[in-house]
Amino acid sequence: MSQYVAIFGLQNNLSRRKFDMARTPAGFAGLDPEALQLGKRLKQAREYIGVTQEEAATHLKVRRSAISEMEAGKRGVGALEMKSLASLYERPTAWFTGETDTPVPEDVTFLARTVSDLSENDRGELANFAEFLRSRSKVSKDG
Repeated sequence: MSQYVAIFGLQNNLSRRKFDMARTPAGFAGLDPEALQLGKRLKQAREYIGVTQEEAATHLKVRRSAISEMEAGKRGVGALEMKSLASLYERPTAWFTGETDTPVPEDVTFLARTVSDLSENDRGELANFAEFLRSRSKVSKDG
């Protein structure tokens, strides 16, 4: 009798596992922490530049739900998709995967994007002002 229960219990467990796999999007057995981190960064970058999921989906030629699943860490992101999204979101691909050696603060990234739209003369003036601020900051720390 106990042998029957052990076999029945095992069979029931296997059936449940097969059912769970069938319901899991894109064949993932669970939500991988790296997939969640990638999804979080994809969403953060998309929202930062003001692109909707629908616009990102059109850019990739996928359904909007695919973008939603990527951002939730439920769908893998192919290499070509990653390259295309990185271009759309104006970020290096390494930023999405967290492979950068030294993360660039968000305010510095914003300043760099803003400066790129300035004229050469204005960038020169901004560089002079930045040097002034750096020297002023150094004096206040020293003294």
